[in-house]
Amino acid sequence: MTSFRFESLKGVRTSPSLGRKQSGVALMIVIMVFALVSILAVGIYKRQKLFIYSSSNFLASAQAYEYALGSETYARRLLKADWDEDKKDNKFIDDQEQVKSALLLPVDNAILEAQFNDVHGKLNLNDLVSVDGVPNQLMQVRFKRLLDRLAIEQPKFERIQDWIDENQEATGIEGVEDGEYLGLNPPFRTGGQPFVHVSELLLIEGLTQDDYEAILPFISVLPQGRAHINVNTASAEIFQSLIEDLPDNQAQDLVAQAESKPWESVQEFKTDPLLKGAKIDFNYLDVYSNFFEVATRITLSERQVRLRSLLYRDKSDGSISLVQRDQGQKYLITKDQVGL
Repeated sequence: MTSFRFESLKGVRTSPSLGRKQSGVALMIVIMVFALVSILAVGIYKRQKLFIYSSSNFLASAQAYEYALGSETYARRLLKADWDEDKKDNKFIDDQEQVKSALLLPVDNAILEAQFNDVHGKLNLNDLVSVDGVPNQLMQVRFKRLLDRLAIEQPKFERIQDWIDENQEATGIEGVEDGEYLGLNPPFRTGGQPFVHVSELLLIEGLTQDDYEAILPFISVLPQGRAHINVNTASAEIFQSLIEDLPDNQAQDLVAQAESKPWESVQEFKTDPLLKGAKIDFNYLDVYSNFFEVATRITLSERQVRLRSLLYRDKSDGSISLVQRDQGQKYLITKDQVGL
């Protein structure tokens, strides 16, 4: 039977066109398989490249952030060393010398830029209202003088006061409480507590971006009742907020005096010939600082990490506490840089 079937098949002819069709189908299958494999390979390559890039970006950012934390730690040591020296001399004085420059330092394929800012040389927004909720008349006067000096009509200090206090009673004809803000789109309420961040000021009714940027260098957000003004680090504009009708040239003379020979006590400041005949209230003034801002910018592998750390130094024992960290600010380094 086997031979019969063989002989029978022997005479059967295969069509040439059928063979070509089968070869064409096989070739198409091979091409499709190759194309599919190529697409998968390209997709895997792209995803792997993206994963590697994301991982390297994350690692670089994490490394840069650790450098920024190292800058903060170094700042703590400098503040403690400064306190130890003051304690040894029994003179707690902070002046512009320690905050006038920014540090530029290469560290392991990265660039570190950092500077100290003495926030006691500014007006504390939260001191417009005392801890017990009563308006602080002295700070209101100083804040109004600052606005006048900067030719800023907004914000009205009454509106800032209303933002801080817990009640819903508008302060004077310029005051604004929840009723006004709830009519906006989107609606929101007043803070009803001290400012947490200076950017909250942008929510105050009537304030423009230009006015905000103009007043920003001269204001701070610190705990109520704990932010006296350090006359050794105050700017000319702050001196004009402290002293009634102080001319620009006399304000600059006070700044120059603080730079050349810092006052060692408020009493020494009071008796300075530059203040002869000046109308000034010496409450909430001092010659030392508790709060310092450490601004750090790290550049690593074409990436930048920024960190603003607000530190509190206890005058009684020199201990340093972290109050706040902020990574959202861009323009941190504003002073002339010096290298080590």
